[in-house]
Amino acid sequence: MSHGESNLHRLDGPDPVHQAVTMARAFGVDHSLPPESAARVAILVEELVINLFDHAGLGAGDIVEMGLAREDATVRLSLIDPGEPFDPREAATEAAIPDRGGGAGLALVQAWSEIVDYRTRDGVNRLDLRIPDAPNIEEQA
Repeated sequence: MSHGESNLHRLDGPDPVHQAVTMARAFGVDHSLPPESAARVAILVEELVINLFDHAGLGAGDIVEMGLAREDATVRLSLIDPGEPFDPREAATEAAIPDRGGGAGLALVQAWSEIVDYRTRDGVNRLDLRIPDAPNIEEQA
């Protein structure tokens, strides 16, 4: 499934959500992300990967690939998966189910990132996001 990108990593362990979040946290440390930015990256990774297994029909044995790259004051996140196609640019967050938390992850994705591209081809989906560094809370005070 890899598309020739060296920064893509397979999420193929027994708990792909935990594996993805661990990778995101390590990326934040390795790239000295500001704490607020590192937290946002980890939260978005967790929400997106959970949604693949909860809503896109993925199960044990399905392989997701994830890539993280630092570009100036942003993080580029790429997810490649064999799940049901879902373009987050076309989803309405107003349809969220507040008492169940439905739609909250999508609202965070739309608020904290720029969706650069989404495409599906031959049963494989690819989502590319840019996550700008979070504003420094201390600098705003």
